[in-house]
Amino acid sequence: MGDQDWWNEVYSGPREEIPWDIGVPSEQLVELIEKGEIKPCPALDICCGTGTEAIYLAKNGFKVSAIDISKEAIKIAEKKAKEAEVKVDFRVGNVLEIPFQDNSFGFVNDRGCFHVFASEYRKWFADEIHRVMRPHGVYFLRCFSDKELGDWGPYRISKEEIINTFSDLFEIFGIDDIKLNGRRGSHRGYKCLMKKK
Repeated sequence: MGDQDWWNEVYSGPREEIPWDIGVPSEQLVELIEKGEIKPCPALDICCGTGTEAIYLAKNGFKVSAIDISKEAIKIAEKKAKEAEVKVDFRVGNVLEIPFQDNSFGFVNDRGCFHVFASEYRKWFADEIHRVMRPHGVYFLRCFSDKELGDWGPYRISKEEIINTFSDLFEIFGIDDIKLNGRRGSHRGYKCLMKKK
């Protein structure tokens, strides 16, 4: 959804007009970390935007790398990380060609990345996430669900689509309904925790 120029234009505009850039980590990620379900390890934040969740993970002891297709988003993220006095390895790049070696990460964080890809790219996406993860690494997905009305913005993803895309590569620990908060209210989504097979 959108090419690199489109994303750069979005992130060059006023921050308050970026619907998903709410400035705080998602409650689902906070709950996961506070419960200690994921221990600090090398982590990758995909489609990291302005770095809010990457910075949160770094503050909680993770060794964080983060990737986004928008150089403008990465510029903002690097500034925020400096202000927060944490180290994050931010990279401009495509999630379908992640610029890291195989078996690099114990945790991959995805708040709204998978759902920007059309169906023909989803298996490729899953393969690439799987490639960079360590054995038994954990992938945490949050996406718009097919219960969200309308056809603007991200693709609506069904539970069946999640299962069909990831189950060959990952053990899936449930797919739960959530509210994805944005600047213009909340949207119906899914969260899904899965472990690399």
